[in-house]
Amino acid sequence: MKFYKIKKLIKGYRVSPDLKHLTLVGIPFKYGGIRIKIQYEKEIMEISRDNPLLGSKNFKDQFGRNREYTLYYYEWKPRDNQYNLF
Repeated sequence: MKFYKIKKLIKGYRVSPDLKHLTLVGIPFKYGGIRIKIQYEKEIMEISRDNPLLGSKNFKDQFGRNREYTLYYYEWKPRDNQYNLF
């Protein structure tokens, strides 16, 4: 299982008006379709094939490497840390 730290969460309206009530997490294309643990601050979420993909977007590389990158968006649902204690 891979591990990926994110710096910020994404408000759903930035991806689609239909997702305005959700908080999303964006992960790079290379992590799509595999089981991955995502950490934001002290919260952890696990994404597997069971999580529905809510959207994807392509962006131009901002560092001038003449490439594009793709982000996959999933709903942010961190595990309850209290549950992990038992």
